[in-house]
Order: sequence, then structure tokens, then C-alpha cells
Amino acid sequence: MGDITTAVKAVCVTAAGISVISYITDGTKLRSQAGFVYRLIFAIVIAGLFFNGSKDIELPDLGSFDSDECSFSTDVYDNAVAEQTASNISDILYKQLSAAGISVDNIETEVNISQDGSISINRVIIRTADHKKAAEIIRSSLGQETEVINGDS
Repeated sequence: MGDITTAVKAVCVTAAGISVISYITDGTKLRSQAGFVYRLIFAIVIAGLFFNGSKDIELPDLGSFDSDECSFSTDVYDNAVAEQTASNISDILYKQLSAAGISVDNIETEVNISQDGSISINRVIIRTADHKKAAEIIRSSLGQETEVINGDS
């Protein structure tokens, strides 16, 4: 606890000193030189505290971390991004179809995000009374090769 108190006092004193020197030398030619010298002293104090305190610091063994945990986190993240992307696309399609006067009961978009970050829309499943017109609007937005499936069947 004493080391931390000493470190905080040293930082506070040097910071206060920089402020005082800046105030005293304001508008003079010595301002930049005095500021430089005091900042140099501040850097030395900080470096000294860091190197004195680093004797007690132990770094963790990086070999003890399991790489499977990292890949699991990446998979969870990738799945969440794919779900959010599918949800966003479904929301946009719903708004487009509603603007065209088509009543939509449900719309689901299935997407695949590759390793390079490109998004592929696998299919769109839609439940609506006017499936043919909805499919035309969806294909005009997402491309003619988009598979649009009637969710009623």
C-alpha cells in the first residue's frame, strides 16, 4: 500500500509542477524549454515507478490458456452476427413488402457468412397470401437467384 501512495504522490507533485511552470512561464520564451524539462522529469518519475513496481509483477503463463475456449467464442460470435444479419434482412424485406401493400405473416432469412466476411443469402421463407408477388419483390431486392420458399406449405 505504501508503494502505491508514494507513486500517486510522485505523479501528483510532478503534474502540479508542470502546471505551475506552465503558468509562470506563460507568454515567455522559456515556456517551451521549461515545459520540456518538466515533462522529461515527469516521464523519468513514471518510468522509475514502473520499473521499481515491475519487480513484483508476475505475468501469466500464456500456455495455460485453452485455445478451444477461444475458438468456441469465435463460433458464438459468428453465429450471433449471422443471426443479427438475417434479422436485419428480414426486417428490411418486411418493410419493402408492407410498402408494396403485401400482408406478411412471417418472414425468415437464412444467411451464411464466409471466412472472408462475405454474406450469402441461402433462402427466404415467407408466409403470405400473395406469395408470387412477394417472391418477385424479394428477388428484385436480393437477386434473381434467391430461393424464396412459401412458408404456408
